[in-house]
This record gives sequence, structure tokens and C-alpha cells, in this order.
Amino acid sequence: MSGAGETEDPRDTLASEYVLGLLDDTAARDLERQAATDAPLAAAIAAWRTRLDPLADLPAPSAPSDLLWRRIEASLPAPPPPTRAAGNAWRVLAIASFAAAACLAFLVWRDLPAAPPVPWARAVALLAAPGSVQAAVRVQALSDGTLTIVPLQKLPLPEGRRLGFWAWPRSEKAPVLLGMLPPDGGQVRFPFGVQDGTPVMVTSEPADGPAKTPGPTLFLGLLAVTS
Repeated sequence: MSGAGETEDPRDTLASEYVLGLLDDTAARDLERQAATDAPLAAAIAAWRTRLDPLADLPAPSAPSDLLWRRIEASLPAPPPPTRAAGNAWRVLAIASFAAAACLAFLVWRDLPAAPPVPWARAVALLAAPGSVQAAVRVQALSDGTLTIVPLQKLPLPEGRRLGFWAWPRSEKAPVLLGMLPPDGGQVRFPFGVQDGTPVMVTSEPADGPAKTPGPTLFLGLLAVTS
């Protein structure tokens, strides 16, 4: 949100409308051509895609169909007509069975080892080639201190080169190499605090080992904190 007295950048508005699909085909194509030479516009489109990308993974809720309910009901055996004595016996048996099941569940739960916490995404980034608005790599910063890198298309890997993954946390004076990547992605450790706007990039590195500075940048983007 812009502060008092600030004017909203029209690039940001156009980028949001493009990502949300509000532009017609002609306007969308014009904007894509403009983004190829307008770096701030390309960055705005990438940022909006990063914000909205997690929403695309949410499954749509659905209710069971009437046919499914009828099939379930038809598969259940019809209960016999209860008598007074049979009803009392059934209640006693049900109470005893419930108590036994509760005791067994408690004993099993007591002896089970504690389940490890499931990592969750703290931030995401969509990486695109310089000058492009087409996302090529998705990065998720997980709560367990790792980054998951998932290619969205086949990554280029020239002969004699390797893929490096770098980040530039605010606490560092220069980009930090987090690891080398196979073409199908992977995970790397991220021993820094997850902060909004942290640059991350995939680079082309020599096969005999990366230098102290990043090689040619193939894809880059910014982490956007989601929680």
C-alpha cells in the first residue's frame, strides 16, 4: 500500500491486471512486448505472480454427489428391529466397546514417538530470465530452513557448465552461493532469516567449480513472504 502523498506506479496497476487476466488479448500482448524492454514493469509482473501463485495451488471445494450418498446408503445393512431387551444389551455392549477402544487408543498414543513438525512455506519466489515475464523456476522458503527449487520448464545447461543457486540476504555484502543444482531442481540450506524482497538467482557456473562471484544470470526473482 502506498503511503500518504505517494502516487501509485501505473506499471504496478498494469502488472496486477495482467496477472489477474483482466486485460484483453491485444492489451496483454502489448504489455508483454513492453515488459521485454522495461525492467521495472517486468519486475512488477514477476512480483504479482509471486504474490498470487500460492492461491493457484488451492484445491476447489466439492461436495459429494447425491449418487455417491445413495450408493453408500445402499451398501449399509438394514438394522434389525430392536426389542427392549436387545436394545439394553446393545447399549451395554456399545459402552463397553467404546471404553475398551478408548483405553487401547490411549496406550497406543502414549507409546508412539512424537511426529516431526511438517515444514510449511514461509516465502515464495518466481524466477524469470532477465527481460522476460515468463516464470521458469519456483522457489519456496520452508520453515525448516531449506529452499525448494522447482523448474517450471526445462532449464538450459550448456556442455561444461553447471547450475548454481545464489541468494543475497540483506545481512550479506555480496551474493552467497547456496549450492549447485541438477537440471530438475532440488533443495538447498538457507541459513539466513527469511525476509521480503531477498534476491535469489540461478546462474551458469563452470564445471570445475564456481567462482567467488555469480556467473551469468539465467533466472532471477525476489522472495515474497507469505506467512
